[in-house]
Amino acid sequence: MKFFSPRQTKVTFSRPKLFAMALCLALSMWYFVVYHETSEVEMTLLINYQGQPKELYVTSGLVYTVKERVRGPRLLLDKLPKSYPLPIDISSLKVGTNVFSVVDEVKKFVTPAQNRAFTVQEMDPPLIRLHAEYIDSISIPVNVQFRSNNDLLVVTHKVSQNSVVFKGPETEIRQIKKLGNLPLDVRVDLADMGKGVVAKDIPVEISAGSYPHVTVDPPSVRVSYEVMGERVEVVHTYAISLAVTDTSLYTMTPNEVTLRLKVPDYKQRDKDYLRSLRVTALPPDMQENESRRVHLDFTPPEGMEIIDTDKKWIVVTRLKKDEQPKERQHAPQVISFEKKQEEKKVESRPNRKKHPPHPKEQSPSARQTHGSKKP
Repeated sequence: MKFFSPRQTKVTFSRPKLFAMALCLALSMWYFVVYHETSEVEMTLLINYQGQPKELYVTSGLVYTVKERVRGPRLLLDKLPKSYPLPIDISSLKVGTNVFSVVDEVKKFVTPAQNRAFTVQEMDPPLIRLHAEYIDSISIPVNVQFRSNNDLLVVTHKVSQNSVVFKGPETEIRQIKKLGNLPLDVRVDLADMGKGVVAKDIPVEISAGSYPHVTVDPPSVRVSYEVMGERVEVVHTYAISLAVTDTSLYTMTPNEVTLRLKVPDYKQRDKDYLRSLRVTALPPDMQENESRRVHLDFTPPEGMEIIDTDKKWIVVTRLKKDEQPKERQHAPQVISFEKKQEEKKVESRPNRKKHPPHPKEQSPSARQTHGSKKP
């Protein structure tokens, strides 16, 4: 008995057909990987500046984060971190504007394999522009000013720092030099009265926003003070004195000034205290018959404050020699020759002092008179 067995046919392919099939399979895989499995991702670069010169200060252009958009295979992109640090060497920093390329800095840390697998699509910002200046410093004296809603007499006992040091870029330090001194406002009120010596830490501040890159040392100053009492207003007139060696060489107009003052309540009737304020004027070098405006200098005693004045300057005139007041000269005395001779004789005689007779001794006339008397 014969069993029916179908005839098996062998499928054979020629080499050109096999090559064509392999090429189509490779192209399809390449197309699938390149176009269907690629993606884009946004990453954050955390900028870390290194090697900054100590004598330079960066005033503008500092960027600490950079956005990077990368394209590549999705399987590899999923393994990348969302952010990573990027150190930038700025040891070559110079005075002025310096440009650093973020793309070039990224290439320094990317491997050849990563460079082939990924493509940087966008970098924001692509460049970093740093402006640098030399560092400078200055010491500024501190001027303590007491502020209050009441007219209080405040006595300063101690200030921990007479001056503070500012450090920063030279352009901002140059502006601070024009201040001359740093006003330090201290707020006081009636609650501080009767507590004795009060100490407060006052922060050292300058105009907000004007000097953003300047640092101060120390950041605060301790002020010790005591509130003695309230003050009242008085009006007083003072004579003006010229601060020169010979006042007869000058004239001034006017010679008095009226001041409105704040003085302690318990000293408003103290004449010696009110007179202790000095008003002086220092004239410059002047020629004869020359006039100049001279500002007045006021030196009040402790606890006194000048509120207002009716004059801030006077007119000083240098006198001519013939207009200067002459010293008093005594008129010569005319003495005759005979009178001179008599004075010489008087001077030639010795000055003998007349002594009174001794009580035991008697004159000859008294002896005779006494002897003529008989008992």
